[in-house]
Amino acid sequence: MKVAGNYPAVSADWVKKQIDQKTNMVLIDSRPKRKKYDKGHIPAALSLPDSQFAKMQDQLPADKNTPLVFYCGGLKCRLSHKSAKKAIELGYTKVKVFAEGYPAWVAAYGKGDTTVAASAKAASSSQLKTGKEEGSVDTETFKKIVKNNPDSIMLIDVRDADEYTDGSFKTAVNIPVDQLEAKIKTLPTDKPIVFVCGTGARSGESYYMVQDVRPEMKNVYYLEGELSFKKDGSFEIKEPAS
Repeated sequence: MKVAGNYPAVSADWVKKQIDQKTNMVLIDSRPKRKKYDKGHIPAALSLPDSQFAKMQDQLPADKNTPLVFYCGGLKCRLSHKSAKKAIELGYTKVKVFAEGYPAWVAAYGKGDTTVAASAKAASSSQLKTGKEEGSVDTETFKKIVKNNPDSIMLIDVRDADEYTDGSFKTAVNIPVDQLEAKIKTLPTDKPIVFVCGTGARSGESYYMVQDVRPEMKNVYYLEGELSFKKDGSFEIKEPAS
């Protein structure tokens, strides 16, 4: 890991490893959104153009200790370095730059995602359908996806840690609802997100929280209904009373 200025410079392999391990890192694309990001970007990267940094800095995580990794168009591009310095000035303590940027990523791992392609890919792989309530997911479709293709969606269990430990979906991650707001800006956009809890109350609250913080995220749902888990790992969903 090389050091550039007051922050470390990381490699494409290092970035790929963090993405694969789903570490608590926010990867930020400092290039112009429509001209560059939308046409191709590293999966899970947040678009925050350097030219819009002051206007969009509220999209950065509230926790100033969250690792931030900026990238742009390669070694001759200064945008990621400019954004990194701005983040440090805001008080972020763990700032890095992927200086070789998007060209190095393409050379090593391919073009990555485009805004249109990512949405289409998520929709085709998950085939989620909306339920009766705004933001809810159709229960029967949800059951089929959890059984046949669980990795096509990101399941977030927003119950407390002890509830999650007592039983949850195998692929679910636990982010209690009272901790969610600070982490919304780190949520990935490469697959649909479904929030679950025990009754639909906290999962519904989580859905609307995302709408308030990141309204541009459209592929977000919540499970409405009474959810319970059995000791054998199976689950039951009871539809809410109409």
